[in-house]
Amino acid sequence: MEYSKFSLGLRFAMTSDSNLTPTDCWNITFSEVPLTYVAGSTLFGAWDDVGAADSESAYICMFSNLPLKVGKALFAQLQNKPVLLSYLTIYRPFIQNNRVEKCSVVDYLGQVQPDGSVTDGEASFGLMQITGKLPEVCEKPGHCTRILIAPDAWAGKFTSADAARHMLRSASRVLPKALLRTQLIADGGQGTIDALVCSNNGRYRKANITTSSGEAREMHYGILPNRTIVIESETLTQEELTQALTLPQNKGFTEYIIAAGAGVLPDDVPEGRYATVLGKRIPASQRNNVRVEYRNGIETVLEECEFNLHLARADWLIALTRLLDDAGSMKDATTDALLFHCRVLRKHVAVLAFTEDGRFFAKVDDAPLVPIETTSFDEAADALFLIIKNTPISPAPLFAPVLHEETVISDM
Repeated sequence: MEYSKFSLGLRFAMTSDSNLTPTDCWNITFSEVPLTYVAGSTLFGAWDDVGAADSESAYICMFSNLPLKVGKALFAQLQNKPVLLSYLTIYRPFIQNNRVEKCSVVDYLGQVQPDGSVTDGEASFGLMQITGKLPEVCEKPGHCTRILIAPDAWAGKFTSADAARHMLRSASRVLPKALLRTQLIADGGQGTIDALVCSNNGRYRKANITTSSGEAREMHYGILPNRTIVIESETLTQEELTQALTLPQNKGFTEYIIAAGAGVLPDDVPEGRYATVLGKRIPASQRNNVRVEYRNGIETVLEECEFNLHLARADWLIALTRLLDDAGSMKDATTDALLFHCRVLRKHVAVLAFTEDGRFFAKVDDAPLVPIETTSFDEAADALFLIIKNTPISPAPLFAPVLHEETVISDM
């Protein structure tokens, strides 16, 4: 098997939430990719074991033997297919030529015929028939709703990436011509590596460290384009963190972001290293020194991800949060920060709120909290986007950007 000319691979997120099989991935591909650009191409499938350090495992559906001009046109079209994007990894959803060549096992499905059928391969998955159409586009960009989907993780159920994919799929069903963008969110604890690596086109890496009991432990970290290393230390001991900061393969790297979250904030780092330590709450007694700067987690993540730049290009921000009670109160610094930025930039905000017992509510701007009669996350997200669909685009309400320790998102 040879991969010739231009090749374009689609990386499907194979998470426990998505519960996809390779056959599912190919059926989605067959139903979403337009035949216009892929007739004559050859198809390959492979588990992406090259990206073993990535936070999400992936399966690759690859179109090869494409002329460069056609391949670029296909890539541009697929960027406007939100249903397809809602199944792909947030980190590098598309790859080009050389990734599949490095995968250990590659299946050859065959060649795409002029009628869309896929024949003469060595493996078969699903329909084996290209039926996708060209994407629906916004003819008048200034009149189409622009939405930034930025949900936080739902502990025990969704990662930020899982939640973003679910909401992207709902938005594409309800508002097929809307201009949609996703943004991973983290508060300076778990999920910070994903948020910063995905937003800045960084790299995932992994390494082994030794626990206090002498056992080897695998840890994952990220490297940003500016040579800053990102570590999540919430579950690390001080000794393990010191090892993470002095890994031999990272010799020459001096700048670190340590996402401590609600864990212990390190007082210092090894000589020759300089760290920005992110915490959910930074005690007033925690003082900066020549090697360590302590910063608010969510605000630093938003700054590093250029959140305000993306928000400025949107009409709506979509957030996800947990309610503490039926009065609509919550103690959530992440949602507080998102609402603050919307107020400053005068953007509409729609919050999908949930309770621990599985109930859902919608909150739009300053309107009262509205219950959603479903226990399904996808149906609740659909209902939220229906509210947005029926809300005319208009200037967001002007109100003072005030932060409180306890935010009440209901007027009841």
